[in-house]
Amino acid sequence: MFRISKRLDYGLQMMVALARETENRPLATAVLSERLNIPLPFSHQIGHVLMQAGLIKTLPGPRGGLRLSRPAGNITVLDVVEAVEGNIELNPNPDNGNQVNQGVDGFITPVWEDLQSKIRHYLAEITLEQLLETGALQPKTLLNNKNIEQNSEYLI
Repeated sequence: MFRISKRLDYGLQMMVALARETENRPLATAVLSERLNIPLPFSHQIGHVLMQAGLIKTLPGPRGGLRLSRPAGNITVLDVVEAVEGNIELNPNPDNGNQVNQGVDGFITPVWEDLQSKIRHYLAEITLEQLLETGALQPKTLLNNKNIEQNSEYLI
């Protein structure tokens, strides 16, 4: 199941904050945590995952920190989602899409697969650079819709 968790929300916030930095200057994790109001240990965990996925680089030393590994126009929301949460899986079928079921599940599986494909395609079209240009992602929260109750995760 694909979830928009706090971890994903924070990961996108961190990536956008890094994309905002002029000349791709590194930002200390402590500075990011304070600016974005993310608990420091959580920032370290997310930063490590983003680094392992090749989306950010870490620079050691007193002037070091985190920075994007490539231009913001070359990093998509899908890249961040998959780095932080893994592959998007909407198919509730425990057979992972194998249509061995002859029951109702076998008929609905193509619907879930189509929806999954559309979500992936949509997220792959949005770059960090576009988010910065349009202001679509505010620095405080991705889930900033007042009509949505602020839970720790959302299910799609």
